[in-house]
Amino acid sequence: MSLYLYAIVDRPPRSPELLGRGIARKPLALVRAGKAYVVVEPAEAREATPAAIVAHDRVVRRIARLAPSVLPLRFGATAVDRVAVKAAIAPLGGMLERAFERVRGAVQFTLRVDGLRAPAKRAPAGTGPGTRWLAERRARHEVPELTAVSEATRPWVREVRAERHDHGPRIASVYHLVAREDVRAWKRAFARSIMDLPRGVTVTVTGPWPPWAFAELA
Repeated sequence: MSLYLYAIVDRPPRSPELLGRGIARKPLALVRAGKAYVVVEPAEAREATPAAIVAHDRVVRRIARLAPSVLPLRFGATAVDRVAVKAAIAPLGGMLERAFERVRGAVQFTLRVDGLRAPAKRAPAGTGPGTRWLAERRARHEVPELTAVSEATRPWVREVRAERHDHGPRIASVYHLVAREDVRAWKRAFARSIMDLPRGVTVTVTGPWPPWAFAELA
């Protein structure tokens, strides 16, 4: 039977039984791959129904409470067996160490920004195509509508990821990586800052979550 994959963690829990069961209601297990551990369930791939995706997230959140560093894996990741898991993960040692260090002891807050868009910044007239391309690329990750929140929460944010949306009422999705011990301070700063949002802009925050937006290897 194939293995369904949930997350990569930097160390095992003190007792494997704490991992509980997966979405197929089978006990979760650990596969050692180099210096990392992959949390797996002996199960086939699941259909991507809303209920299954929610269940997958619930399992990852449980795992995240047990490990200092967790790199969540997207819904539907599978491997044919333990050998395949080790072959895929073990060679990523250096990248995994950097990723573990980035998310260690941290959680993610997701901010959905809706409403009126600020005027887009454009490259100065007369600049070349390369400069214009760089300006457009930078603008994809800038959210001036959220400046008040960004400034207020900056002391407690380890890293930020942002993506603007071109259509519909949603302006951007922004992700803050926050140390667990700073969660209360971040929440207080966020609550104060929303009073200073531009007219017509609203922000919906959810979390804390496992660091989904910061789990890539680089």
